[in-house]
Amino acid sequence: MQKLEANINFYNAHYDMIGQYFVRPSDKIVLGDMSNRMCRFCGKQSPEVAFRKVAHAIPELLGNKSIESAYECDTCNKGFGEGIENDLGNWSKPMRTLIRIRGKCGVPTLKKGGDKPGWRIEYDQSRLNITAYEDDPIYEVDEENKQVTFKLRRDSYTPVAVLKAFMKIGLTLLPDDEVGNFSGLMTWVREVDHSKPYLDKCPVICAFQPGPMPNDFIVACILRRKQTVTGYPYAFLVLGYGNEVFQVPLPSETHDGQMNGQSISILPFPVPGHPDPARYGEPKYAVLDLMDSQVRKGEIMTMRMGYDSRVPVELPNSK
Repeated sequence: MQKLEANINFYNAHYDMIGQYFVRPSDKIVLGDMSNRMCRFCGKQSPEVAFRKVAHAIPELLGNKSIESAYECDTCNKGFGEGIENDLGNWSKPMRTLIRIRGKCGVPTLKKGGDKPGWRIEYDQSRLNITAYEDDPIYEVDEENKQVTFKLRRDSYTPVAVLKAFMKIGLTLLPDDEVGNFSGLMTWVREVDHSKPYLDKCPVICAFQPGPMPNDFIVACILRRKQTVTGYPYAFLVLGYGNEVFQVPLPSETHDGQMNGQSISILPFPVPGHPDPARYGEPKYAVLDLMDSQVRKGEIMTMRMGYDSRVPVELPNSK
């Protein structure tokens, strides 16, 4: 609790919250003016570009059914969906399946690729069903402690594209009067050649909250450095869904240029964790480096989960 209080005090002293969103399935939020639309990312208006598609401020794959954006034309929407948001989906898919995040087509199913039958993890509205084989193990069971450790392969993704997808969410949620401070970041996020540099480093803080957490609730906020404060990043996106909370810098060429090359120490945004920390433990923090522009294939994600009960099922012999 002392650590949480220290983090709260740090952000109260150094940052203002200039945007805050609590996203539930029953809510409906539209950002921007639907009757006078200009794309925030390419700067174009109708009739030069169309605005027929529904643009989600936070991708549907993260469970967002509610918050839409008037700031995104169909061309940019298509480019993001087929590009950086696809990378975000591939990177996050194993975790989204295990914590039951409902995307556009429900909770994603994980399965081994190829023509031959292989392991499979899917959700059937009440429990995770896992099909696995002794010669192709994907998990280990600790019966004594009632824990399962999964080792799951991610689909191919590019780390810096995942970073851009997070930043694109932050840029969408920015208030109108802040957009001009991030023109360089807007251009970089749209750039499909991920080898083109813009930043040297951009660490993302990830907090994992142990225990059962709501899988249909998203929290997103934009933090901006107070005018009287110097020596810290200008803005952050904080995005939480399921058990994970990501704190993503939003670099501003207008306000962050004086910090180029400096080493900065900053406390993570306060995460309350599960209401029963004595049972499930305190939040765990990690710093992610997503600056690599090379495609990653076959990366293994490890995840340990507790369980109350498991039901072994013998599969029929195939003929």
